Parts: sequence; structure tokens; C-alpha cells
Amino acid sequence: MRIVKLTKANHVKVLSLLERILRSGGVAVVPTDTVYGMVGDATSPEVIRKIFVMKQRPEERALPVFVKDIAAAPKYAYISDVKAKFLERVWPGPVTAVFQHKEKLPAILTGSRNTMGVRVPNHPLLLELLPRFEAPLVQTSANISSLPSAKTIKQAALYFKDLKVRPDLMIDCGTLESKPSTVVDFTRDEPIILRTGLVSRAELDRLLEFVQESR
Repeated sequence: MRIVKLTKANHVKVLSLLERILRSGGVAVVPTDTVYGMVGDATSPEVIRKIFVMKQRPEERALPVFVKDIAAAPKYAYISDVKAKFLERVWPGPVTAVFQHKEKLPAILTGSRNTMGVRVPNHPLLLELLPRFEAPLVQTSANISSLPSAKTIKQAALYFKDLKVRPDLMIDCGTLESKPSTVVDFTRDEPIILRTGLVSRAELDRLLEFVQESR
């Protein structure tokens, strides 16, 4: 479990290292615009299974993905033009949108459900990585299921240090004073906020009204 401190001086090297590890089927703990998260190749059932094992998370509980931009999301999920307008106002950012998926990714990712969560993260490292990596990244908070999200690499490392299966790389970017992403379900006639996170309910309600009025 290699830990690397991210700095301006080593940014390019760390990005290359991260890309290389993910392409080889590894799992990394990275800073995001919310909390520290685990990421891996979302097209690989083996990688997804490793993340479930590390988190001690039941496989029926689906995992969301990071995509590089709004244009990439419809490759994997059914997104109407109206809902895309909503995404333009919140992405990149801490809002996970749930849509029906197009069965382009392994069934284990979605718990064999017909829905999946999608997000474009607003963190420089990930915004550089995703276009280079090309495929979406399976992502989840870097913690054991039911325990608090990690806001420091030290906290994340403590969660995984005694496990047989551990992250291959952990990127330290200091303390992340944030909350998890807000989750909005777009699979029904009316959008439903499933979890309030960094984006407030009041702000989301205002944006959701725009979606509804645009129909």
C-alpha cells in the first residue's frame, strides 16, 4: 500500500503513476472534491470485486462511476436533453445523478440493477486523469462500509492496513473538509433527492425546478 504526497512539483509524476496503476488493474485512494475515494477501472469486474471486498460492502449495493464530462455520461446511461441541462449546472461538482443504465458496464457494478450513479468530479487530479484513462472509474468513499468517510489519508490507511486486499496506491492531498456528494434519482417522473451532501437541498430544489419547468 504505497502512499504518495501530492505536490505541485510531483503532480505530473503522480498522475502518470496513478494512471499506470489503474491500467494494470489496481485500486487507488485519491482526493476528490468531496472526501477521499477509492477508484478503479469500471470496465473490470475483478477491480470492482476488489473494491467491494476492501470496503466490506455487500455486492447488491451498487457503486457509482466517475466520467470525464457530461458528453461521456450518455454512453452509459439514458439521459434526456432536459436532464442534461440540469447536469450542466452541477457538473463538474459534488452531485451524483442516478439514471437507468445501458448495460455497457459489468453487472457487479450496479448490483444487477437497471440503474447506476454517475458524476463528474471537480478535482484537478481526476479531471486530468479521466480523459487520459478514457474508461469510467468505479468510485466510492475510502472507508469500510458503515464507518465515517475518510477526510485524511491517515484515516483511510488505518481502515485498510490490516486487510489482505488493500489499495495499491494512496495519494495524500492533505485534509479534505467536505461532505459526501448529494445524490439525485432521475429514474422516475419527478427527481428525488436520495441523499443531501455538499450541495444543499435548497440549491438542488432550485435547480430541479428548472428541470421540471423545461419539460
